[in-house]
Amino acid sequence: QYKSDTDLQAAHAAAPWFVTFDDHEVDNNWAGAEDQDDTPSEVFLLRRAQAFQAYYENMPLRRSAFPRDGHMQMYRRARYGTLMDLHLLDTRQYRSKQVNMALREEVESPERSIVGAKQERWLFDGLADAAPRWHTIAHQVALGNYMREKDGVVQSSDDQWSGYLDSRRRLLDHIQKVGFGNVVTACGDAHRHYASDLVQDHRDSGVISSEFLATSITSGADGQGVDAYARNQLAHSPYLKATTDKRGYVLCDVTRDAWIGDMKTLDTVMQPNGAVQSWKRYAVEHGRPGLQEA
Repeated sequence: QYKSDTDLQAAHAAAPWFVTFDDHEVDNNWAGAEDQDDTPSEVFLLRRAQAFQAYYENMPLRRSAFPRDGHMQMYRRARYGTLMDLHLLDTRQYRSKQVNMALREEVESPERSIVGAKQERWLFDGLADAAPRWHTIAHQVALGNYMREKDGVVQSSDDQWSGYLDSRRRLLDHIQKVGFGNVVTACGDAHRHYASDLVQDHRDSGVISSEFLATSITSGADGQGVDAYARNQLAHSPYLKATTDKRGYVLCDVTRDAWIGDMKTLDTVMQPNGAVQSWKRYAVEHGRPGLQEA
C-alpha cells in the first residue's frame, strides 16, 4: 500500500536511499526480544521475524541484510570518498528494555545499553578513523536530552538515548576523546524538527557534537509550529536551539569546511502542493562542534 504512493515512488526514483528501521516496522517502542505489552518473547520474536522479512522485501537493502534466524543485520557503514563516513545504527534489535525514568539508578546502569556491546565497539572503531573529513551517525531516536515538564516533574524520554544514560555518556565521551570535532548525528522518531548541541548530562563537558532530528512526513497532520510542547522543551533544554511540529525534512549540505542542516517545513501536507520553506538553517564548522545560524 505504501509503495503505491506516487510521491514515494518519485522519491525513490530521484535518489539512492540508505534505510534503517525504528519501532513501528515491528511494534511501538519494542526493545530487543520484548514488546511494550509483555507478550511472551517467543511469540513476539515470531512477529518480529515476519516484520523483518516484510521490511527486507519492500526496502532497498543489500543482500547482507537478508533476515536469517529471526535476525537482520542493519547496522552498517558507507563511505563518501574522503568527505564523510555514514554510520547507520540499529537502536532496536540489541537494546535493553525501557525503564521508569524515576528510577535513576536503572536509567544510569552500565548493564543497560541502547545499541549492545558489539555494535558499540563497531561504532567506536569507526568514529576513531581519521580518514574521513566528517562522521555522520544516522540513527533512530534522539541523542539530545530534550527535557520537558509534565505534572510538575522535569524529565526526558525513556525510549531515547536519555533513557540509556550510560550508553549516551560512553558515546559522547568517546567522541570527545577522539577529538576530531567532526561528528554530527541525524535521527528522527519525534514527529517534529529539533536542532541541538550535545553535551554530557552529568558534568560540564562543553559542546561535544550536534544533532539534527528530522520531523515526520505526515504524522501529526499539518502541525501548529512552535506550539506549547515546543515552548515547554525549549524552556527546560538549554542546548536545544529550535523545535517545531510542522511536517517536512532536513536537507544536509556537507563540504570539507562546514556541515549545513536546512530544516524544511511545509505549510500543509493535508492537501497536495503545499509550499515548502527553509524554517531554520544551522551550520557546524569543521573542528569546532556547535550549531551556528546559517
